[in-house]
Amino acid sequence: MTGVQLRNLAIRYGSVEVLKGINLEIPASEFIVLLGPSGCGKSTLLNAIAGLQDVAEGQILIGEQDMTDVEPKNRGIAMVFQSYALYPRMSVRGNLSFGLKVAKVAKPEIEKRVAHVAKMLQIEPLLDRKPAELSGGQRQRVAIGRAVVRDAGVFLFDEPLSNLDAQLRSDLRVEIKRLHQRLRSTMIYVTHDQIEAMTLADRIVVMKDRIIQQQGTPDEIYNRPANTFVARFVGSPAMNFLDGTISGGDAIVDGQAVPIAAGLSAPLADGRKVIVGVRPEDVTIHADAPGSGLAADIDVVEPMGPEKLVWCKRGEIGLSVKAPSSATVRSGDRVRLGFAEQKLHIFDTETGKRIQ
Repeated sequence: MTGVQLRNLAIRYGSVEVLKGINLEIPASEFIVLLGPSGCGKSTLLNAIAGLQDVAEGQILIGEQDMTDVEPKNRGIAMVFQSYALYPRMSVRGNLSFGLKVAKVAKPEIEKRVAHVAKMLQIEPLLDRKPAELSGGQRQRVAIGRAVVRDAGVFLFDEPLSNLDAQLRSDLRVEIKRLHQRLRSTMIYVTHDQIEAMTLADRIVVMKDRIIQQQGTPDEIYNRPANTFVARFVGSPAMNFLDGTISGGDAIVDGQAVPIAAGLSAPLADGRKVIVGVRPEDVTIHADAPGSGLAADIDVVEPMGPEKLVWCKRGEIGLSVKAPSSATVRSGDRVRLGFAEQKLHIFDTETGKRIQ
């Protein structure tokens, strides 16, 4: 079992600071996902752990050993890239065994490892095919197998599913989850896809603007986002936001009181500006009746099978609602929106940080 520690890590390109003050401890056997928008530094961080990116400051420890300046081949890691990067003239068997041959592993051991990994990833019938004869999903399985066959202590995944269609991504997410359960190795996975993050991770690290915004379990990230960025980035559709002013324990939104006291650990001072956040599944639609909630007009209704996604407009503000499939709602209807008081999220207007 091998853990990873990042201590006050900084990366610069000349005078441009790409990452700063990154502190992260990844216990052995944890599956951690680095999540964030393009350009936030997550792939750069992964490359630094792999030894493919120079570090300006700080330390990278792998298994308690300082690996900051150690060559990639000596770090005891295996990496799966977004591109399959398979050798086109080699069979699947050849691709799986090539790294072991270079490392001068004994032939019986190579055959044993290749057979084990092929069975684990269900690619046994493909061992004698060339990459050109494989589908995208099969190629990615081979790329993952090439990493797994090395029996490394730490596995790094750099957006390995982004080139696949939706069904294949779903299938391979399950395969990667099973793989982690079998191997119990430390896995660090980079993605901008929140579904991948929520379904795969033991812990999610949300990044933006070169720093870590929040880290926690998927439930913690979703149910207690640290700021408005995390709240907006994690969740589909994104969390709804309304500007309000505290008065008597409620938030006054466009003259309408929204009770928030139940969601707070302590009362807020009257007159304080806040942002009230609410997930689409925590909004209910009522018939238009004065005083029963915030008035809104239904703009678009999207049937999604087990539920309907209802897009509403309140002036210039858009609000999304997840309604039961049985709900009778139509575009153009005037409705009232109610919020689950215990599920509200309150943020400071100036800093965007969570208040509770």
